[in-house]
Amino acid sequence: MPDVVQLSEEKGPEEPAPALSPPSSLPRTTWSGSLRIGLVNIPVKALSLTREMRISFRMLHKSCKTPISFKRFCQEGEEVSLADIVYGYPLEKNRYVVLEKKEIDSARPESGNTILLDRFVNFFEVDPHHFDHTYLLRPDRSEDAYSLLRSAMEKTGLAGLGKITFRSKERPVLVHYYRDAVVATTLRYLDEVMDPRIFPALQDLSNPGERELDLAVQIMKGLSGELDLRGYRDQYKERIDALVKSKMAGAAILPEKKRAKPAAKSLMDALRLTAESLKK
Repeated sequence: MPDVVQLSEEKGPEEPAPALSPPSSLPRTTWSGSLRIGLVNIPVKALSLTREMRISFRMLHKSCKTPISFKRFCQEGEEVSLADIVYGYPLEKNRYVVLEKKEIDSARPESGNTILLDRFVNFFEVDPHHFDHTYLLRPDRSEDAYSLLRSAMEKTGLAGLGKITFRSKERPVLVHYYRDAVVATTLRYLDEVMDPRIFPALQDLSNPGERELDLAVQIMKGLSGELDLRGYRDQYKERIDALVKSKMAGAAILPEKKRAKPAAKSLMDALRLTAESLKK
């Protein structure tokens, strides 16, 4: 029999149990408010359009199989409760301005419930590196106005740009059409996306030789095709699921690892062999 532990209920914040299959229920509403375009007001409810499917493990003590807890200690060695924690805004190394939680909360934007769409832009002109998180917007007793906005966005390809206060943070938001629905994608600010050109490792790189570049382009064209994410799966999650099922069945079957291919002698050799393999 596999080593299965039944944990007793414990006080404190609950942790989600690891999920081996997709959730059967729909995500809960995370924001309620309205889209406003001029004098047009469209009440909506927002829920996350994406979900995290990774496996979540719980750390246990090997000998007694009880959960591992983490406590807060200061550098003096004392355990600290949440009520005794203040926050330091860094000025320079080891120098902080001390702020109370209530002071930080007072600086947060008001929890507005309206997304004012004051500009419409071409969705495909938005740099996808600024995309943060996408939420499905569903009508809240506003079916006619919602349907009209959805149809207009589908026909024009335009997306509404505005701001949203969500979880105590104000963000730009892009409201756009997606698969028969209106969705809202929060955006990162300009200074939250770094310019890769500032990294020293990318500066002063040598230019490739003409023959190497031709082979690289040949390989990329040989591997080009339609975008289809159905062929990509989380193999790590699949292997963990298979391992758990095999242990529950009474035999732990460890997944086999693929043997690594021998390394090419040089970059040109690797390019040549790869290009030749595409012709077979």
